[in-house]
Order: sequence, then C-alpha cells, then structure tokens
Amino acid sequence: MAWPRERSAIALTDSPFNITLFANEQSWPSHIDLGEEVQSLWTCTACVATVPGIVHGKPLRNCTKSEFMDEVLAQIRASEALEGMIRGANGGRGLEEFAILKAEVWDEWEFDPSGITPEQPKWVTTTNTRDHRPCQATSIPNLVLAGAHTETEADIWSIEGAVESGRRAAKIFEPEVVVKPQHKPRALKFTSWVDDAFFALRLPHVLSVIGALVGAGLVIGLYELIVRS
Repeated sequence: MAWPRERSAIALTDSPFNITLFANEQSWPSHIDLGEEVQSLWTCTACVATVPGIVHGKPLRNCTKSEFMDEVLAQIRASEALEGMIRGANGGRGLEEFAILKAEVWDEWEFDPSGITPEQPKWVTTTNTRDHRPCQATSIPNLVLAGAHTETEADIWSIEGAVESGRRAAKIFEPEVVVKPQHKPRALKFTSWVDDAFFALRLPHVLSVIGALVGAGLVIGLYELIVRS
C-alpha cells in the first residue's frame, strides 16, 4: 500500500477512540522480512478511553478484547479521511481492496468490564514525581539513563521527552551530539506557573478557567444587549 508522504503517521480524528496508526515498513529497509505474504505492518494506538464506540456502544475501557478489536477495525474502515488518502495514493484502490491477514492486541492487556489493566502497570511523570526524575548521567562512568522518566526540558512524559533524553545520554559519550533546547515562550511559562498554582488549590486547568471566564463574559454581554434592546 502506497502512502502519500514518506513516513506518514495518521491520527483518525473522526474515530471515537481517536485511533492513530503508522505503517512500520516505512521506517525499515526493503529487505526486512515482515512475514509470509505480509507486505505492510501497521501499529495502531487508541488514545481515548471514555467515548462510546460505533459497533458495541461501549467506551474502550469497558470493552472485552473481541469488542475492542471489532471497534478498532470498524473505526479504521469507517474513516472517510483515511479512505480518501489511501485511494488518492493507490490509484483509486480503497482499504477494502487490501486484505488484512491478521490483527492482534497487545498481549499484556487484561480486559475486564470494569476496566483494562496491564500486566506491568504503566507509570508516567506527574506533578508529584517531577522533582524526583534522575539525570542521564549516573555515578557509574559507563552507565547512563534514557527515557521520558529522566530529567529533560520537555518536562513531561512524552515522545519528545524520550527523544531528548536519548540525545542527552548520547552526548555524555559523544560531546559533539547536539541537544536542541525546548522553545518555551514567556506566555507559556507564565500560564504554566499559574496552572501549577491552580492545581495546588485543586482548581481546574488554567485554560478551562479562562474559557469559563470568557463564556461568562459573553453571556453577560449578551444579556445586557438584550436588556438594552
């Protein structure tokens, strides 16, 4: 299957589970064996767990394994944007004209009506763990750490943080490695500081508060306009 651009990552914003996908063969040399008769290998991630699906009407977190698989395949096939992209890059051939040989779910997930749990619970950076992140360098000369859990300018558990940490780890051994600094405008730094203060007071996110104030202002302004009219 051809893609319109090299190494394209796709986010299906018209899917309830906000599915993202990537064709892994785009990143590997052509001689890599993907398996008998396999020409493409996609990795898909479901990013929203609280919105009901289009097949079983359940949010991701309450699906059984088979229901989850039904939803993912159905939402991929139902995406008009993805279908249009595939047809445009493959001479009018749509997704249904490419046979899916096999689909599987990450084997460490345990599905239960009360929620999905992993065999190894995932942990991420939080406001409580931020100050405890280790640096890439350690007291052992030939041991360095890399990963989004280490100290980075990205500041949160993310792909960007993981990439930055890898470059910082490599720079310990190869000083010529360049680590690009994260661009943080003053406005973003200020709102981050305000957001930390709001969080400490158990208030909503700063953008939610601003949105509520703007909405209240519009309502008051509309009321005054109606009264004066």
